[in-house]
This record gives sequence, C-alpha cells and structure tokens, in this order.
Amino acid sequence: MAGGRGKSPRRHAAPVASRGDSGVAARGVGAAASGIERPGGSLDSGLVAWLGLGLILAATVILYIPALGTQFFADDFLFLDQVRGRSLWESLRAPDPLSNFFRPVSRQLYFWAVAGLTHESPVAFRIGNLITLLVCVVLLHRLVRRLAGERAALIGAAFFALNYAADVPVRWACGSQELLAVAGALAAILLHVSGRRVAAGVAMLFAALSKEVVLLTPLIAIVADHAPNERWSTTARRAWPLAGAVLVWGAVFLSMPHRRAAQATEVEFDLVRSPISAVVHLLQVVGGIEWRIGGFGALPRAVPPFVPLAAAVGAVALAWNAGSASCAPAESRRRNAQAQRAHVLRTGAVWILLATAPVIAVALLWSAYYYLFAMCGVALVLGVLLARARAWVTCAVLAVLAWGSTSARDLDEFGVGRDPWTPASHINRAYIERSNRVTARYLASLHRAVPKFPPGSTVFFGGLMGNVAFQRADGPLLRWAYRDSSLKSHYLTAFSSETAQPGPLYFFVGSGDTLSQQVGSSDKIYQWVAFGMIVSDQAKGARDALDVALRRVPGDREAAYWIAWVNLGLGDRAAAMPYLAAAGYATAGLGGTPPGEREAVLAQVAAGDTAGAVARMRDATRARPLDASAHALLADLLLIRDHQDPDAAIEAYAARVLTPEEPYGWRRWAMIQASTDRTLEALSSFNRYFKLGGQTAAADTEAHQYADAIRNSIPRGSVDPEVMPE
Repeated sequence: MAGGRGKSPRRHAAPVASRGDSGVAARGVGAAASGIERPGGSLDSGLVAWLGLGLILAATVILYIPALGTQFFADDFLFLDQVRGRSLWESLRAPDPLSNFFRPVSRQLYFWAVAGLTHESPVAFRIGNLITLLVCVVLLHRLVRRLAGERAALIGAAFFALNYAADVPVRWACGSQELLAVAGALAAILLHVSGRRVAAGVAMLFAALSKEVVLLTPLIAIVADHAPNERWSTTARRAWPLAGAVLVWGAVFLSMPHRRAAQATEVEFDLVRSPISAVVHLLQVVGGIEWRIGGFGALPRAVPPFVPLAAAVGAVALAWNAGSASCAPAESRRRNAQAQRAHVLRTGAVWILLATAPVIAVALLWSAYYYLFAMCGVALVLGVLLARARAWVTCAVLAVLAWGSTSARDLDEFGVGRDPWTPASHINRAYIERSNRVTARYLASLHRAVPKFPPGSTVFFGGLMGNVAFQRADGPLLRWAYRDSSLKSHYLTAFSSETAQPGPLYFFVGSGDTLSQQVGSSDKIYQWVAFGMIVSDQAKGARDALDVALRRVPGDREAAYWIAWVNLGLGDRAAAMPYLAAAGYATAGLGGTPPGEREAVLAQVAAGDTAGAVARMRDATRARPLDASAHALLADLLLIRDHQDPDAAIEAYAARVLTPEEPYGWRRWAMIQASTDRTLEALSSFNRYFKLGGQTAAADTEAHQYADAIRNSIPRGSVDPEVMPE
C-alpha cells in the first residue's frame, strides 16, 4: 500500500501513505488550507474557506426553496407503497417495484426512513434531497480544495450549486438515487486521496448501492491519487478497497432476482448516435442550453437568479480578496505548479469522460440530471481554469452559466420520443409540475365521485393524459391517495379476467384534466369497456370484457357478434364461428359479394333510401359474414348517417380484420379512431394506410391533412414516448 510513496513525492495537499502520515497530512492541509498566499492584511484563508462555502450553501438553499412544495411523482408512489406498513428488513426483502435495478440504499432504505419518520410527507423528501445536495456541495468543495486550492474549490462549488442538473433530483423524491450515489462517490474519492482507503471503500459501496452510474468512480480516484513518476500499478493497488466495493456490489446484484427483469425499456444503445449525443448533451447541461422545438437561438426567457448568484459570486470574490491563486497546495509548491495543474485537469477530464459514459446507454431518453456526477468533474476543470483568470472574468462566466441553467430550469416543454437529439430533457421541472398539476385535478374529481372506495375495489382508468404517470403498476397512487392497501387500479386497456379481480369494479375516463365515472347500464358497462378497447386496438382485453358481459347477460346477440370479430382479430376462427352463429349470422355458404350489389345499394342511397340500403346490407352481412366488402359498405353507410355509431366501428373493424392488407380499411379505421379521441392510435392507422397504399395513399391529400391535424392537436410534451407512432 505504501509502495512507491517513499520513492516519489506526492502532488496533493498531504501525503497519504499510511495512518502514520496523518500528522503530516494535517500539517499540509493546515499550512495551505486553500492554496492561497496571504500577504499582510489579507483575509485568513480558513475564514475565506468557511465564509465562502457558507455563502454557496446559502445560495443553494435559496435556489431550491420553491422546489420544496413539489408533490410526489411517478415512481415515488411505488416505493412508498413498498415500505408502507413494513419493517426495514421486510422492505428490503420485498421485490423491487420497478424490478429493473438493485438500489436498496436510495430506494428501500431512504424511503423507509423518511416516510416512516414523517408520515409520507412530500416536503420531508424534498428537504432530505436538498440536504443531500448540500452534502454533495461540501464534499466537492473539500475535494477540489485538496486537489487545486481554495479558489478553484469555491469556483467549482459555486458552478455545481447553480447548475440545473440537480433540479430534478431535488424535486423528485426518487432523486435520492442520483444524489446519494453522487454523495457517496465524492466521499469515496475524497477519502481515498486523503489516505483513508477502507473508509473510501465503504463510501463506494454506499454509492454503488444507491445508483450504479458511479461504478467507474475507482478509476477517477486512481487518476486523482497518482503521484509523479509512480507506476500506475502501484497507484491502482492502493485502490483495492474501492475495487472491492464494486465487486461486492456486483456479487449482490447478480444474486438478486431483480436483475432478471430486463431493463430493455430504459437501456437502449445506438452504436453511432448514442455516444455522440451523450457528449453533445453534456455540453448542453454545462451551459443550460435547452430550447423548445424550433426555438434555438432565442435569448433566455428567465432572468438570472440574482440572489443565489450574488451569494455565489460573493463567495468566489472572497478568494481574490484573500490573495493570489495557487493551483497547488503548499506541499506541491516546491514542484512545478504547471505539472500539478496539468494533473488536476487530467483528473477532471477523466472524471467527465467516465461519468458521461453510463449516459450513452440511456441517451435515447436523456435528461439533464443524468449528468449530475459529470458536473462534478466539470466543476473541477472550471475551478482550475478560472482560478487564474481575472476576478470579473470568473464572475461573468459563472453568471452566464447560472443564467443558462435558469433558462433551462424554466423551460415550459420537455422532450418526447426515443430520440437522442431532442433539444430538451425528457424529464425536467416542466414535466414534474405538469404531472403534479394534472394528478391533483384527477384526484380531486376522483374523490368527488367516490369519497371512499369499498375495500377490495379495482378501478380502471381510460383516456388519461400522456406523460402524467398517474396510473402505474397496480395502483400505488390510488392506495396512497385513499390510504387503503386493498385497492388496485389498472389502465382500461389492461382489463382482463386477471385484472378484474373479485370485488367492486369502477371505471373512469379522463376528459382533459378531469376524471368522469362511467356508470351506465350495469348490463352494458362491459360492452362499453370492450368497445373502448376495440377502437384502441386492444383485442385481448376486449375479449375478456365481452366474456364478462356474456356471463352477466347470456344470449346477448350484440355481445356475441362483437366477440366473434375480436376472436377473428386475434386469429382464433374456431372460437369466433360459434359466436357468429349465436348472434344469428350464417356459418355456411359464406360466398362472395353478388355482382352488382354495391351499385344497387349506392343507387338506393342516391334515391334517398339510406335506411333501406342499411337494412339491405345488414341482411347481406348476416348471410355472408366473412364478406369483407359487405362489412365495408355497411360501415360506410352507417358512418354517413352517424360518424360515432358504435355499429359502424364494429363493421369497419370486421372489414379490417378480414382484409388486413387492404389500404382503405386502415384509412376508414383511422377516421373512426380519431372520432373517438384515440389520436395516437389514429396516427398509427394512418401510417399503416400510407405504407400499404403506395402512390394512391401518397396522393391522398385529405388523409395527410387529417393526420397532420391530429399531430398538431397533440400538445408538445403531452405524448408518452412509449406509444408515440412513427
């Protein structure tokens, strides 16, 4: 462990070869607490350190006070649900609700402690996250101070505190994952370069069990700890506790069942686009360069954060008032200061590179908070580079970067779609605040409709706004809102014999930001559910709903007819034919369309006898239920009479099922979906029509106008990237 230390002098503030060097280390830090020369009459460096750091911490608190009012959001409810009413051991043993990663420190332990002590107070979680961010600022300051002096430390800490990468982690209770991981990684590096190797390993394990994005921290620590002319193998051997922590994490992770649920929906790598976009977004996050679609080049819409910025700039100015800059602490001043500066810059560059590398795997859904650990490396580099600049230049750079972060923080739009080149983060303050706002209104309308659900109730939701995260899993938000662990909820499209568990069933549909209970006839409610799933192209759920409808009302011909087509849509002809027979449709002699029938029907319509034409085509479909053209013509006749007629939709569905490669069937189906507010499904059907229709569809200006109108009707940032059609 001490190998090489006696042969080559250390670059850093204090020798850290062994416990026996602790006195020397203390003298090294005390002699040059900040790497600032103190001419007569200048401020004491220790006072500069504490006063400057205090101002930066105050700036951080002022900046994030508005975030303390943010409510729970998305995954928060999953982890609250997991720890509610359980001991810590039970919470740790319970399957992870997301089943994607193993992060017991920042998920189960953090939520169990904060929720249990504060009765699930959202303010408490925000305060806890803010305190963790303050710890990160302190640790970063101490680390940069040790490597590059007080002036660089104050500059780096000020940049990190004002940068918006921490905005989502503070606002989101689940941001504990990012914050605790970064805090643990900073502590691990600081402890390692200070010679406290075992403690560094413990901190590294804490960080890894918070979020695995910091697993490359040992490499950063090795570079920071490397001494001049020392073998890299010697430096690496000193980092064995850090490596051991990563190995322990790996062994625990591989032994956990959580890893068996693939992270396919979160981790997706594009060999060309992902690495390049990850670097581009890094630069965006440094300067806060995010913008609305089509808004690039616009001046920031937000004013600079004057009070926090003034406090941070005041802290940095103290360093210049205290004396001249020195990149290296006292011990290193005997050596080439330029070499020390190069070493610290190299450490910062490696830090930025290694902290950005994990983002490549999720670049298609990038967000600024993914770069929180990388911003620590940027803070180190900026601190070193700006420490030698004039005071006004440094303050101006910090002001511009802080202004950019404020502009990005106040952006009223967020990125959508799996696109690594979206100009805005996929999750940002606008995303969270919109979700909070819509969720509050949904819950208010839900409580008005049903002040208290009977125990064991299951609630189905349809028509919810995209990117709100109101309905997750089997209803943790509903259980939190009603404080009843027996409740469950699902999307209406997930209706099935499994989700419709015994007990009272409720159905709600969203209209804007309000939920309306669907009551209707108790005999027809399940057909209503089935119809919604048919036009949403959810055939399996529709079949289950119609099964329930037929059990409640045996012999219902309409339900039997619908389930026949749903079964045919699922490719189960054997199951469909008995239902067709039960509905009064022929199951033999299913010949094609008689010659001249279409012309005769259209002539009947032209003569003003639309009702007679409809009756004629109903008879035709009963006689020839597998004749797609008969269903198509009947659908068109019904749509002329009433474009929202459910029978028209079922006939159009039948025609589409029978001839799935017929382009116009998809156009008709898209129009029906659009009329029932299935906008995303309608776009998907239009795209299918354009793909199958060739030149005819390409020249169909009316269809393109409809599709464009639908796209333009979808508010920016309101579309779920998982379901946005191509």
